[in-house]
Amino acid sequence: MTPPSRTPPQERVDDNGKNQKASYWGLPKKGQLAVLCLARIADPLAITSIQSYMFYQLKFFNPLASNATISTQAGILVGTRTAAQVFTGMIWGRLADSDLGGRKVVLFIGLVSCGISYIGYGLARSFAMAIFWQVFAGLMSNNVAITRCVVAELNPEKRYRTRALLLLPLCASAAQLLGPLIGGLLSLNTRDASQSKVPYLAPNLLLALIYFLAALAVILFMEETLESLQGTQSHWLERISQRLKARFSKKSYSVQTADTSSNSNYTASETTPLVTASTPTKPKRKRKLPFRRIWTFNVVCTMVSHFIIAGHLGTFSNLWAIFLTAPTGPSNPSQRSPPFKFTGGLGMLPRDVGFALSLLGAISMILQMGLYPMLQDRFGTIKIWRTALFIFPFVYLLAPYPSLVASAPEISHKTAYIWVSMTAVLLLFTLGRTGVTPATTLLINDCTPHPSVRGTIHAAATVLGHLSRSIFPVMALAVFGQGLQIGVVGLGFWCLAVLAVASCVASAWVREGSNGDEIVLEESGDDEEEDVGEASGRNGSGRGDLRRG
Repeated sequence: MTPPSRTPPQERVDDNGKNQKASYWGLPKKGQLAVLCLARIADPLAITSIQSYMFYQLKFFNPLASNATISTQAGILVGTRTAAQVFTGMIWGRLADSDLGGRKVVLFIGLVSCGISYIGYGLARSFAMAIFWQVFAGLMSNNVAITRCVVAELNPEKRYRTRALLLLPLCASAAQLLGPLIGGLLSLNTRDASQSKVPYLAPNLLLALIYFLAALAVILFMEETLESLQGTQSHWLERISQRLKARFSKKSYSVQTADTSSNSNYTASETTPLVTASTPTKPKRKRKLPFRRIWTFNVVCTMVSHFIIAGHLGTFSNLWAIFLTAPTGPSNPSQRSPPFKFTGGLGMLPRDVGFALSLLGAISMILQMGLYPMLQDRFGTIKIWRTALFIFPFVYLLAPYPSLVASAPEISHKTAYIWVSMTAVLLLFTLGRTGVTPATTLLINDCTPHPSVRGTIHAAATVLGHLSRSIFPVMALAVFGQGLQIGVVGLGFWCLAVLAVASCVASAWVREGSNGDEIVLEESGDDEEEDVGEASGRNGSGRGDLRRG
Protein backbone atom coordinates (compact mmCIF):
# COMPACT_ATOMS: atom_id res chain seq x y z
CA MET A 1 0.00 0.00 0.00
CA THR A 2 1.28 3.43 -0.89
CA PRO A 3 2.23 5.39 2.24
CA PRO A 4 0.10 8.47 2.90
CA SER A 5 1.42 11.77 1.63
CA ARG A 6 1.54 14.56 4.18
CA THR A 7 1.89 18.27 3.83
CA PRO A 8 4.74 19.63 5.95
CA PRO A 9 3.37 21.07 9.19
CA GLN A 10 4.68 24.55 8.52
CA GLU A 11 2.89 24.85 5.15
CA ARG A 12 -0.65 26.18 5.46
CA VAL A 13 -2.21 27.09 2.15
CA ASP A 14 -5.52 28.86 1.52
CA ASP A 15 -7.85 28.43 -1.47
CA ASN A 16 -5.82 30.87 -3.58
CA GLY A 17 -2.63 28.91 -3.05
CA LYS A 18 -1.10 31.53 -0.79
CA ASN A 19 0.44 30.87 2.57
CA GLN A 20 -2.03 31.69 5.29
CA LYS A 21 -1.16 32.03 8.97
CA ALA A 22 -3.60 32.16 11.87
CA SER A 23 -3.27 34.58 14.76
CA TYR A 24 -4.56 34.38 18.30
CA TRP A 25 -7.10 37.13 17.57
CA GLY A 26 -8.31 35.30 14.48
CA LEU A 27 -9.26 32.11 16.34
CA PRO A 28 -12.92 31.06 16.07
CA LYS A 29 -15.14 30.41 19.12
CA LYS A 30 -13.28 32.76 21.42
CA GLY A 31 -15.95 32.45 24.12
CA GLN A 32 -15.46 28.70 24.32
CA LEU A 33 -11.69 29.12 24.42
CA ALA A 34 -12.02 31.63 27.27
CA VAL A 35 -13.98 29.10 29.35
CA LEU A 36 -11.41 26.40 28.64
CA CYS A 37 -8.50 28.71 29.48
CA LEU A 38 -10.12 29.46 32.85
CA ALA A 39 -10.47 25.73 33.49
CA ARG A 40 -6.89 25.08 32.35
CA ILE A 41 -5.30 27.78 34.49
CA ALA A 42 -6.73 26.43 37.77
CA ASP A 43 -4.51 23.34 38.20
CA PRO A 44 -1.07 24.95 37.65
CA LEU A 45 -2.24 27.94 39.69
CA ALA A 46 -2.86 25.65 42.65
CA ILE A 47 0.33 23.62 42.22
CA THR A 48 2.65 26.63 41.94
CA SER A 49 0.91 28.37 44.84
CA ILE A 50 1.72 25.44 47.14
CA GLN A 51 5.36 25.34 45.99
CA SER A 52 6.04 28.82 47.38
CA TYR A 53 5.37 27.80 51.00
CA MET A 54 5.73 24.00 50.93
CA PHE A 55 8.99 23.91 52.91
CA TYR A 56 7.55 26.05 55.72
CA GLN A 57 4.22 24.20 55.70
CA LEU A 58 6.03 20.91 56.28
CA LYS A 59 7.99 22.60 59.08
CA PHE A 60 4.61 23.68 60.52
CA PHE A 61 3.43 20.06 60.49
CA ASN A 62 6.63 18.85 62.23
CA PRO A 63 8.92 21.58 63.63
CA LEU A 64 11.58 19.02 64.58
CA ALA A 65 11.97 17.58 61.07
CA SER A 66 15.41 17.87 59.47
CA ASN A 67 16.00 19.43 56.07
CA ALA A 68 16.55 16.00 54.53
CA THR A 69 13.25 14.73 56.00
CA ILE A 70 11.38 17.77 54.68
CA SER A 71 12.84 17.26 51.20
CA THR A 72 11.64 13.65 51.21
CA GLN A 73 8.19 14.64 52.49
CA ALA A 74 7.96 17.34 49.81
CA GLY A 75 8.55 14.70 47.15
CA ILE A 76 5.81 12.51 48.62
CA LEU A 77 3.39 15.44 48.87
CA VAL A 78 4.03 16.42 45.26
CA GLY A 79 3.71 12.85 44.03
CA THR A 80 0.50 11.86 45.80
CA ARG A 81 -1.91 13.87 43.67
CA THR A 82 -0.31 12.79 40.41
CA ALA A 83 -0.10 9.18 41.60
CA ALA A 84 -3.83 9.21 42.37
CA GLN A 85 -4.54 10.55 38.88
CA VAL A 86 -2.66 7.61 37.41
CA PHE A 87 -5.30 5.22 38.78
CA THR A 88 -8.38 7.12 37.59
CA GLY A 89 -7.11 9.18 34.65
CA MET A 90 -7.99 6.58 32.00
CA ILE A 91 -11.41 6.04 33.60
CA TRP A 92 -12.20 9.74 33.26
CA GLY A 93 -10.84 9.69 29.72
CA ARG A 94 -13.05 6.78 28.68
CA LEU A 95 -16.04 8.41 30.39
CA ALA A 96 -15.32 11.60 28.44
CA ASP A 97 -15.44 9.52 25.21
CA SER A 98 -18.69 7.83 26.30
CA ASP A 99 -22.27 8.94 25.65
CA LEU A 100 -22.96 8.51 29.35
CA GLY A 101 -20.45 11.19 30.27
CA GLY A 102 -19.00 13.50 27.66
CA ARG A 103 -16.37 16.20 27.91
CA LYS A 104 -18.52 18.75 29.76
CA VAL A 105 -19.62 16.53 32.62
CA VAL A 106 -16.16 15.09 33.30
CA LEU A 107 -14.56 18.54 33.36
CA PHE A 108 -17.26 19.92 35.67
CA ILE A 109 -16.83 17.07 38.17
CA GLY A 110 -13.06 17.50 38.17
CA LEU A 111 -13.17 21.24 38.81
CA VAL A 112 -15.69 21.01 41.66
CA SER A 113 -13.76 18.16 43.31
CA CYS A 114 -10.51 20.12 43.18
CA GLY A 115 -12.19 23.17 44.70
CA ILE A 116 -13.39 21.08 47.65
CA SER A 117 -9.98 19.47 48.06
CA TYR A 118 -8.12 22.79 48.39
CA ILE A 119 -10.46 23.99 51.12
CA GLY A 120 -9.56 20.83 53.01
CA TYR A 121 -5.88 21.26 52.20
CA GLY A 122 -5.87 24.79 53.60
CA LEU A 123 -7.39 23.51 56.85
CA ALA A 124 -4.91 20.60 57.17
CA ARG A 125 -2.82 20.57 60.34
CA SER A 126 -0.86 17.37 59.68
CA PHE A 127 1.12 15.79 56.89
CA ALA A 128 -1.39 12.91 56.67
CA MET A 129 -4.36 15.25 56.11
CA ALA A 130 -2.46 17.19 53.45
CA ILE A 131 -1.77 13.89 51.68
CA PHE A 132 -5.45 12.88 51.92
CA TRP A 133 -6.74 16.03 50.22
CA GLN A 134 -4.13 15.82 47.47
CA VAL A 135 -5.13 12.20 46.79
CA PHE A 136 -8.81 13.21 46.70
CA ALA A 137 -8.10 15.91 44.11
CA GLY A 138 -6.09 13.44 42.02
CA LEU A 139 -8.70 10.68 42.06
CA MET A 140 -11.57 12.95 41.07
CA SER A 141 -10.06 14.96 38.21
CA ASN A 142 -8.36 14.81 34.84
CA ASN A 143 -8.84 18.45 33.87
CA VAL A 144 -5.73 18.94 31.73
CA ALA A 145 -6.57 16.07 29.36
CA ILE A 146 -10.17 17.18 28.86
CA THR A 147 -9.31 20.81 28.13
CA ARG A 148 -6.70 19.78 25.56
CA CYS A 149 -9.19 17.42 23.92
CA VAL A 150 -11.98 20.01 23.68
CA VAL A 151 -9.69 22.75 22.34
CA ALA A 152 -8.51 20.42 19.57
CA GLU A 153 -12.08 19.46 18.66
CA LEU A 154 -13.22 23.08 18.56
CA ASN A 155 -10.49 23.83 16.00
CA PRO A 156 -10.26 20.97 13.46
CA GLU A 157 -8.27 23.07 10.95
CA LYS A 158 -4.54 22.75 11.58
CA ARG A 159 -3.75 26.45 11.26
CA TYR A 160 -6.31 27.26 13.96
CA ARG A 161 -5.68 24.15 16.05
CA THR A 162 -1.99 24.92 16.41
CA ARG A 163 -2.64 28.40 17.77
CA ALA A 164 -5.53 27.25 19.98
CA LEU A 165 -3.50 24.47 21.59
CA LEU A 166 -0.68 26.94 22.21
CA LEU A 167 -3.09 28.87 24.44
CA LEU A 168 -3.00 26.05 27.00
CA PRO A 169 0.76 26.20 27.78
CA LEU A 170 0.35 29.97 27.76
CA CYS A 171 -2.31 29.61 30.47
CA ALA A 172 0.04 27.37 32.43
CA SER A 173 2.75 30.04 32.18
CA ALA A 174 0.29 32.69 33.39
CA ALA A 175 -0.51 30.41 36.31
CA GLN A 176 3.18 30.08 37.10
CA LEU A 177 3.31 33.86 37.22
CA LEU A 178 0.27 34.31 39.49
CA GLY A 179 0.28 31.10 41.55
CA PRO A 180 3.52 31.74 43.49
CA LEU A 181 2.35 35.28 44.23
CA ILE A 182 -0.93 33.95 45.64
CA GLY A 183 0.86 31.44 47.84
CA GLY A 184 3.74 33.69 48.78
CA LEU A 185 1.75 36.83 49.64
CA LEU A 186 -1.39 35.32 51.22
CA SER A 187 0.34 32.71 53.40
CA LEU A 188 1.89 33.54 56.76
CA ASN A 189 5.34 34.97 55.93
CA THR A 190 7.41 33.81 58.87
CA ARG A 191 9.88 31.04 59.51
CA ASP A 192 7.78 29.93 62.52
CA ALA A 193 4.12 29.50 61.52
CA SER A 194 3.02 27.94 64.84
CA GLN A 195 1.47 31.23 65.96
CA SER A 196 -1.51 30.56 63.64
CA LYS A 197 -3.82 27.54 63.55
CA VAL A 198 -4.33 27.74 59.78
CA PRO A 199 -1.42 29.76 58.36
CA TYR A 200 -2.01 28.55 54.78
CA LEU A 201 -5.80 28.72 54.53
CA ALA A 202 -6.13 32.08 52.75
CA PRO A 203 -4.36 31.14 49.47
CA ASN A 204 -6.26 27.86 49.30
CA LEU A 205 -9.63 29.56 49.75
CA LEU A 206 -8.83 31.77 46.78
CA LEU A 207 -7.83 28.72 44.75
CA ALA A 208 -11.10 26.98 45.66
CA LEU A 209 -13.04 30.04 44.50
CA ILE A 210 -11.25 29.98 41.14
CA TYR A 211 -12.10 26.28 40.71
CA PHE A 212 -15.77 26.89 41.50
CA LEU A 213 -15.96 29.83 39.09
CA ALA A 214 -14.38 27.69 36.34
CA ALA A 215 -16.87 24.87 37.05
CA LEU A 216 -19.79 27.32 36.85
CA ALA A 217 -18.52 28.68 33.53
CA VAL A 218 -18.16 25.14 32.16
CA ILE A 219 -21.68 24.03 33.11
CA LEU A 220 -23.32 27.24 31.86
CA PHE A 221 -21.39 28.18 28.74
CA MET A 222 -19.26 25.29 27.47
CA GLU A 223 -20.46 23.39 24.39
CA GLU A 224 -20.28 19.60 24.30
CA THR A 225 -17.78 18.55 21.60
CA LEU A 226 -18.18 14.76 21.78
CA GLU A 227 -19.42 13.89 18.28
CA SER A 228 -22.19 11.52 19.40
CA LEU A 229 -23.64 14.13 21.79
CA GLN A 230 -23.50 17.16 19.53
CA GLY A 231 -26.93 18.62 18.81
CA THR A 232 -28.55 16.90 21.79
CA GLN A 233 -30.05 18.89 24.63
CA SER A 234 -30.25 16.01 27.09
CA HIS A 235 -28.73 16.43 30.54
CA TRP A 236 -26.21 13.97 31.92
CA LEU A 237 -28.72 12.56 34.44
CA GLU A 238 -31.31 12.26 31.67
CA ARG A 239 -28.90 10.22 29.56
CA ILE A 240 -28.22 7.87 32.46
CA SER A 241 -31.93 7.46 33.23
CA GLN A 242 -32.68 6.85 29.54
CA ARG A 243 -29.96 4.20 29.38
CA LEU A 244 -31.35 2.48 32.49
CA LYS A 245 -34.94 2.62 31.17
CA ALA A 246 -33.83 1.21 27.84
CA ARG A 247 -32.01 -1.63 29.55
CA PHE A 248 -34.93 -2.52 31.82
CA SER A 249 -37.49 -2.19 29.02
CA LYS A 250 -35.34 -4.48 26.87
CA LYS A 251 -35.34 -7.12 29.63
CA SER A 252 -39.10 -6.71 30.12
CA TYR A 253 -39.70 -7.03 26.39
CA SER A 254 -37.61 -10.22 26.24
CA VAL A 255 -39.65 -11.78 29.07
CA GLN A 256 -42.96 -10.82 27.44
CA THR A 257 -41.85 -12.24 24.09
CA ALA A 258 -40.82 -15.53 25.72
CA ASP A 259 -44.18 -15.83 27.53
CA THR A 260 -46.14 -15.06 24.36
CA SER A 261 -44.18 -17.65 22.38
CA SER A 262 -44.88 -20.42 24.91
CA ASN A 263 -48.60 -19.70 25.49
CA SER A 264 -49.77 -18.48 22.04
CA ASN A 265 -51.67 -20.66 19.52
CA TYR A 266 -50.48 -18.56 16.58
CA THR A 267 -48.02 -19.99 14.08
CA ALA A 268 -44.51 -18.63 13.77
CA SER A 269 -45.36 -16.98 10.46
CA GLU A 270 -48.29 -15.15 12.06
CA THR A 271 -46.36 -13.92 15.08
CA THR A 272 -43.30 -12.75 13.24
CA PRO A 273 -44.84 -9.57 11.78
CA LEU A 274 -46.12 -8.57 15.22
CA VAL A 275 -42.69 -8.92 16.81
CA THR A 276 -41.01 -7.08 13.98
CA ALA A 277 -43.49 -4.22 14.18
CA SER A 278 -42.99 -3.79 17.92
CA THR A 279 -39.21 -3.92 17.74
CA PRO A 280 -37.67 -0.43 17.57
CA THR A 281 -35.34 0.29 14.69
CA LYS A 282 -31.78 0.70 15.97
CA PRO A 283 -30.30 3.93 14.63
CA LYS A 284 -26.99 3.94 12.86
CA ARG A 285 -24.11 5.27 14.89
CA LYS A 286 -20.55 6.35 14.46
CA ARG A 287 -17.99 3.62 14.92
CA LYS A 288 -15.35 3.99 17.60
CA LEU A 289 -11.81 2.70 17.36
CA PRO A 290 -11.32 -0.31 19.68
CA PHE A 291 -9.01 0.29 22.61
CA ARG A 292 -6.43 -2.25 21.45
CA ARG A 293 -6.00 -0.50 18.08
CA ILE A 294 -5.22 2.91 19.58
CA TRP A 295 -1.60 2.08 20.30
CA THR A 296 0.15 2.61 16.99
CA PHE A 297 3.94 2.83 16.87
CA ASN A 298 3.89 6.62 16.76
CA VAL A 299 1.45 6.85 19.66
CA VAL A 300 3.69 4.62 21.80
CA CYS A 301 6.85 6.57 20.90
CA THR A 302 5.13 9.91 21.61
CA MET A 303 3.87 8.67 24.96
CA VAL A 304 7.28 7.34 26.04
CA SER A 305 8.94 10.65 25.18
CA HIS A 306 6.21 12.56 26.99
CA PHE A 307 6.68 10.37 30.07
CA ILE A 308 10.37 11.24 30.32
CA ILE A 309 9.95 14.93 29.48
CA ALA A 310 7.09 15.48 31.93
CA GLY A 311 9.18 13.76 34.59
CA HIS A 312 12.21 16.02 34.43
CA LEU A 313 10.25 19.25 33.80
CA GLY A 314 7.90 18.70 36.73
CA THR A 315 10.68 17.49 38.99
CA PHE A 316 12.85 20.54 38.35
CA SER A 317 10.04 22.94 39.33
CA ASN A 318 9.55 21.21 42.68
CA LEU A 319 13.25 20.69 43.28
CA TRP A 320 13.92 24.35 42.52
CA ALA A 321 11.22 25.48 44.98
CA ILE A 322 12.79 23.46 47.81
CA PHE A 323 16.26 24.65 46.80
CA LEU A 324 15.13 28.28 47.11
CA THR A 325 13.79 27.81 50.65
CA ALA A 326 16.49 25.49 52.03
CA PRO A 327 18.89 27.21 54.48
CA THR A 328 22.12 28.53 53.01
CA GLY A 329 25.29 26.46 53.30
CA PRO A 330 28.28 27.07 55.54
CA SER A 331 30.32 30.16 54.72
CA ASN A 332 33.61 28.56 55.80
CA PRO A 333 35.68 27.96 52.63
CA SER A 334 37.23 24.84 54.16
CA GLN A 335 33.80 23.16 54.10
CA ARG A 336 33.33 23.82 50.38
CA SER A 337 35.24 22.24 47.50
CA PRO A 338 33.76 23.50 44.21
CA PRO A 339 32.88 22.56 41.58
CA PHE A 340 31.14 19.51 43.08
CA LYS A 341 31.28 19.52 46.87
CA PHE A 342 29.21 22.39 48.27
CA THR A 343 25.82 22.50 49.97
CA GLY A 344 22.92 24.70 51.04
CA GLY A 345 20.00 26.46 49.37
CA LEU A 346 19.14 30.13 49.03
CA GLY A 347 17.24 30.54 52.33
CA MET A 348 14.29 32.56 50.95
CA LEU A 349 10.98 33.27 52.73
CA PRO A 350 7.65 32.32 51.04
CA ARG A 351 7.19 35.90 49.78
CA ASP A 352 10.60 35.89 48.06
CA VAL A 353 10.05 32.38 46.72
CA GLY A 354 6.74 33.57 45.27
CA PHE A 355 8.48 36.36 43.40
CA ALA A 356 11.26 34.03 42.24
CA LEU A 357 8.85 31.41 40.89
CA SER A 358 6.60 34.04 39.31
CA LEU A 359 9.65 35.27 37.42
CA LEU A 360 9.73 31.86 35.75
CA GLY A 361 6.13 32.31 34.63
CA ALA A 362 6.71 35.86 33.39
CA ILE A 363 9.68 34.86 31.23
CA SER A 364 7.74 31.87 29.91
CA MET A 365 4.73 33.98 28.92
CA ILE A 366 6.88 36.49 27.02
CA LEU A 367 8.70 33.76 25.10
CA GLN A 368 5.57 31.73 24.32
CA MET A 369 3.64 34.76 23.04
CA GLY A 370 6.48 36.32 21.08
CA LEU A 371 9.14 33.77 20.19
CA TYR A 372 7.49 30.35 19.86
CA PRO A 373 4.78 31.21 17.27
CA MET A 374 7.41 32.67 14.93
CA LEU A 375 9.69 29.65 15.31
CA GLN A 376 6.76 27.26 14.89
CA ASP A 377 5.68 28.92 11.65
CA ARG A 378 9.23 28.87 10.32
CA PHE A 379 10.59 25.49 11.39
CA GLY A 380 7.60 23.35 12.37
CA THR A 381 6.70 21.59 15.58
CA ILE A 382 8.95 18.55 15.57
CA LYS A 383 12.18 20.41 14.74
CA ILE A 384 11.74 22.99 17.50
CA TRP A 385 10.81 20.25 19.95
CA ARG A 386 13.91 18.14 19.35
CA THR A 387 16.23 21.15 19.39
CA ALA A 388 14.85 22.56 22.65
CA LEU A 389 15.28 19.22 24.43
CA PHE A 390 19.07 19.57 24.23
CA ILE A 391 18.97 22.70 26.42
CA PHE A 392 17.86 20.90 29.60
CA PRO A 393 20.99 18.84 30.37
CA PHE A 394 22.96 22.11 30.57
CA VAL A 395 20.27 23.75 32.74
CA TYR A 396 20.36 20.97 35.33
CA LEU A 397 24.15 20.94 35.43
CA LEU A 398 24.24 24.68 36.22
CA ALA A 399 21.18 24.89 38.52
CA PRO A 400 22.84 24.34 41.96
CA TYR A 401 25.63 26.91 41.52
CA PRO A 402 23.67 29.94 42.84
CA SER A 403 24.18 28.22 46.23
CA LEU A 404 27.86 29.16 46.04
CA VAL A 405 26.88 32.82 45.70
CA ALA A 406 24.45 32.64 48.64
CA SER A 407 27.03 31.10 50.99
CA ALA A 408 30.02 33.22 49.95
CA PRO A 409 30.84 35.75 52.75
CA GLU A 410 33.26 37.77 50.66
CA ILE A 411 30.66 38.93 48.10
CA SER A 412 29.19 42.39 48.67
CA HIS A 413 25.63 43.12 47.52
CA LYS A 414 25.03 39.39 47.74
CA THR A 415 21.25 39.60 47.18
CA ALA A 416 21.70 41.18 43.75
CA TYR A 417 24.18 38.53 42.66
CA ILE A 418 21.87 35.76 43.93
CA TRP A 419 19.02 37.09 41.79
CA VAL A 420 21.25 37.48 38.76
CA SER A 421 22.56 33.92 38.98
CA MET A 422 19.09 32.56 39.68
CA THR A 423 17.58 34.48 36.74
CA ALA A 424 20.25 33.11 34.40
CA VAL A 425 19.29 29.53 35.27
CA LEU A 426 15.56 30.30 34.96
CA LEU A 427 16.01 32.04 31.63
CA LEU A 428 17.81 29.04 30.16
CA PHE A 429 15.23 26.61 31.59
CA THR A 430 12.31 28.68 30.31
CA LEU A 431 13.86 28.93 26.86
CA GLY A 432 13.97 25.15 26.65
CA ARG A 433 10.51 24.68 28.11
CA THR A 434 9.03 27.24 25.69
CA GLY A 435 10.14 25.06 22.80
CA VAL A 436 9.12 21.76 24.39
CA THR A 437 5.82 22.20 26.26
CA PRO A 438 3.61 23.63 23.47
CA ALA A 439 5.15 21.27 20.93
CA THR A 440 4.51 18.26 23.16
CA THR A 441 0.84 19.24 23.43
CA LEU A 442 0.58 19.47 19.64
CA LEU A 443 2.38 16.16 19.08
CA ILE A 444 0.15 14.33 21.57
CA ASN A 445 -3.01 15.65 19.93
CA ASP A 446 -1.84 14.98 16.38
CA CYS A 447 -0.71 11.40 17.09
CA THR A 448 -4.38 10.49 17.67
CA PRO A 449 -5.12 7.72 15.13
CA HIS A 450 -8.92 8.32 15.06
CA PRO A 451 -11.17 11.15 16.36
CA SER A 452 -13.32 8.76 18.43
CA VAL A 453 -10.43 8.12 20.83
CA ARG A 454 -9.10 11.66 21.20
CA GLY A 455 -10.24 11.85 24.82
CA THR A 456 -8.53 8.53 25.55
CA ILE A 457 -5.27 9.69 23.92
CA HIS A 458 -5.17 12.90 25.95
CA ALA A 459 -6.14 10.99 29.09
CA ALA A 460 -3.37 8.45 28.49
CA ALA A 461 -0.83 11.23 28.01
CA THR A 462 -2.00 12.93 31.19
CA VAL A 463 -1.86 9.67 33.13
CA LEU A 464 1.70 9.02 31.95
CA GLY A 465 2.67 12.59 32.79
CA HIS A 466 1.20 12.18 36.25
CA LEU A 467 2.94 8.84 36.68
CA SER A 468 6.32 10.37 35.86
CA ARG A 469 5.59 13.33 38.13
CA SER A 470 4.76 10.85 40.88
CA ILE A 471 7.94 8.80 40.55
CA PHE A 472 10.72 11.22 39.65
CA PRO A 473 10.06 14.04 42.17
CA VAL A 474 9.99 11.56 45.06
CA MET A 475 13.29 10.07 43.93
CA ALA A 476 14.95 13.39 43.07
CA LEU A 477 13.90 15.14 46.29
CA ALA A 478 15.09 12.16 48.34
CA VAL A 479 18.43 12.32 46.49
CA PHE A 480 18.50 16.10 47.04
CA GLY A 481 17.99 15.56 50.79
CA GLN A 482 20.84 13.08 50.91
CA GLY A 483 22.96 15.54 48.96
CA LEU A 484 22.33 18.18 51.64
CA GLN A 485 23.54 15.72 54.29
CA ILE A 486 26.73 14.72 52.51
CA GLY A 487 27.51 18.26 51.32
CA VAL A 488 26.68 17.89 47.60
CA VAL A 489 23.57 19.99 46.98
CA GLY A 490 23.78 19.49 43.21
CA LEU A 491 23.25 15.72 43.40
CA GLY A 492 19.50 15.90 42.72
CA PHE A 493 19.90 18.33 39.82
CA TRP A 494 22.65 16.30 38.19
CA CYS A 495 20.50 13.16 38.28
CA LEU A 496 17.90 15.16 36.36
CA ALA A 497 20.53 15.93 33.72
CA VAL A 498 20.80 12.19 33.01
CA LEU A 499 17.01 12.01 32.58
CA ALA A 500 17.11 14.99 30.22
CA VAL A 501 19.67 13.20 28.02
CA ALA A 502 17.33 10.18 27.89
CA SER A 503 14.51 12.42 26.61
CA CYS A 504 16.75 13.63 23.79
CA VAL A 505 17.38 10.04 22.74
CA ALA A 506 13.70 9.03 22.94
CA SER A 507 12.60 11.96 20.76
CA ALA A 508 14.36 10.52 17.70
CA TRP A 509 11.53 8.00 17.05
CA VAL A 510 8.63 10.47 17.29
CA ARG A 511 6.99 11.86 14.14
CA GLU A 512 4.21 14.40 13.69
CA GLY A 513 0.84 12.65 13.33
CA SER A 514 -2.16 13.38 11.11
CA ASN A 515 -4.66 14.42 13.84
CA GLY A 516 -7.09 11.53 13.61
CA ASP A 517 -6.73 10.73 9.90
CA GLU A 518 -4.38 7.78 10.27
CA ILE A 519 -7.29 5.33 10.57
CA VAL A 520 -10.69 5.93 8.93
CA LEU A 521 -13.44 3.57 10.06
CA GLU A 522 -16.41 2.77 7.86
CA GLU A 523 -19.85 3.58 9.25
CA SER A 524 -21.62 0.72 11.03
CA GLY A 525 -25.29 0.24 11.66
CA ASP A 526 -25.05 -1.98 14.72
CA ASP A 527 -22.67 -3.89 16.94
CA GLU A 528 -22.92 -7.00 14.79
CA GLU A 529 -21.53 -5.20 11.75
CA GLU A 530 -18.72 -3.79 13.84
CA ASP A 531 -17.83 -7.25 15.11
CA VAL A 532 -17.77 -8.57 11.55
CA GLY A 533 -15.49 -5.72 10.49
CA GLU A 534 -13.11 -6.44 13.34
CA ALA A 535 -13.13 -10.16 12.54
CA SER A 536 -12.32 -9.53 8.91
CA GLY A 537 -9.47 -7.27 10.00
CA ARG A 538 -8.04 -10.02 12.15
CA ASN A 539 -8.35 -12.60 9.36
CA GLY A 540 -6.45 -10.38 6.97
CA SER A 541 -9.22 -10.23 4.31
CA GLY A 542 -10.06 -6.68 5.27
CA ARG A 543 -9.12 -4.38 8.11
CA GLY A 544 -12.40 -2.52 8.50
CA ASP A 545 -10.45 0.72 8.04
CA LEU A 546 -9.06 2.82 5.25
CA ARG A 547 -5.68 4.49 5.45
CA ARG A 548 -5.59 7.75 3.57
CA GLY A 549 -2.98 8.09 0.92
